[in-house]
Amino acid sequence: MSNFVVNIGVETHIQIKTKSKIFCDCSTEFTDKPNVNVCPICMGLPGTMPTLNFEVIPLALKTAIALNCIINRISGFARKNYFYPDLPKGYQITQHKFPLAHSGYIILKSGKKIRIRRLHIEEDTGKMIHDQDENSLLDFNRAGVPLMEIVTEPDFNSKEEVIEYLERLQRIVRYLDVSSANMESGEFRGEPNISIRKKEEGLLGVKTEIKNLNSFKAIEKGITFEIERQKMLLDGGQKIESVTMLYDEKKQTLKPMRKKESISDYRYFPEPDLPDIILSEDLIEKIKNTIPELPEKKVERFKREYNLNDEESEIICQYKDYADFFEKSILGIKNVKRLTNFYIREMPVILKEKRMGVKDLPFDSDKLNALFKMVDEEKINLNLAQNILKEISSTGEHPDIILKRAFESDLSEDDLKNLIIQVLDENKKEVERYKNGEEKLFGFLVGQCMKKTKNRFSPGKVNEILRNILTKK
Repeated sequence: MSNFVVNIGVETHIQIKTKSKIFCDCSTEFTDKPNVNVCPICMGLPGTMPTLNFEVIPLALKTAIALNCIINRISGFARKNYFYPDLPKGYQITQHKFPLAHSGYIILKSGKKIRIRRLHIEEDTGKMIHDQDENSLLDFNRAGVPLMEIVTEPDFNSKEEVIEYLERLQRIVRYLDVSSANMESGEFRGEPNISIRKKEEGLLGVKTEIKNLNSFKAIEKGITFEIERQKMLLDGGQKIESVTMLYDEKKQTLKPMRKKESISDYRYFPEPDLPDIILSEDLIEKIKNTIPELPEKKVERFKREYNLNDEESEIICQYKDYADFFEKSILGIKNVKRLTNFYIREMPVILKEKRMGVKDLPFDSDKLNALFKMVDEEKINLNLAQNILKEISSTGEHPDIILKRAFESDLSEDDLKNLIIQVLDENKKEVERYKNGEEKLFGFLVGQCMKKTKNRFSPGKVNEILRNILTKK
């Protein structure tokens, strides 16, 4: 058993979804072309004056309310002074003593409460790109993009808790439509601060911070490597230094980047060019009323109302538009559970193949609802429904049209009766068991009839004639 206690806090930087940057009119549109979304203001040229983009405040407030934070009615900006190549001004406009919100929390599945110390808004930095020749290139498109920083207390004791928290936080901001929160494009960045201490020691150990983590997998591995590194140092009688670690995902290594700055190193002072943010009670109430059903509540409701298990509900509720599409498509359906696999397996495959979200599909929820009703009313079986789904995902046609075309046949109803009689003669034992009360064998017999007719008749028609023949036998 380990003699050490792990404590982790997490700083999360989330880009806020606005059309322009936080202090100027430059576009926030993602582009591969470097240094095109820049201007004298976001580059910090002499004589320029920042102006707050007021789109940012309601979106940040939404997040703070959803995270159970206390909102500061008055908050202000400060200058955080440090030199780094990706910071064109030589300082960052952020919030310091008076953040937008504080004292929030997220509750994990275990019931553990992760305390959120503060949520503040600031401008993002530029991006450094390191090439194979160890040259560093600078792209300032990202400099000035509005950012929320959410800082937790050191309440995590494992990498699993950190990942669960970050996944929940990512899902919340997506539900709120505050951020796209894609890690691969830098819109959602989690930076763990890790310290370990011996069990008998009451105080927290010296913390280190890990940068350059672009995926949940990288965060998980980075935490694992850093915990092992700190344990080896302490076991060897060495001291932990407060440093910023850089994670190299390709080489799977951690190395010190720089000594971690203290608050005094940043020489914070109030931003002289921007007034304080003063919030009215009316504005806060209006924003509270715009908050949708949040993911954890939706997951629990789906389990309760639609008889879904934990995994099914989690998958369907991963994205708000996906969950909304699901609810619209099952209106009036009696056996929802039977159709869950369409959203667990079939739909994700279609969306992945087409590289799109549900809003971009060539069919709407009404057409899917029509297809589900065919299954619910046993007009078609699940296999045929899957085939129709694939076709409507390409053509956008109504399921009725596809079904009618699929069952156009040159065979008569008498031909169908004769084929069904052949099936019953070939499956006498099953017919006998069905007549003795094994109702589930009816579905088996329908399947055999569909095979015999090579799907040239609708399951509804086969159902009808098969029942009539069985009743007379």
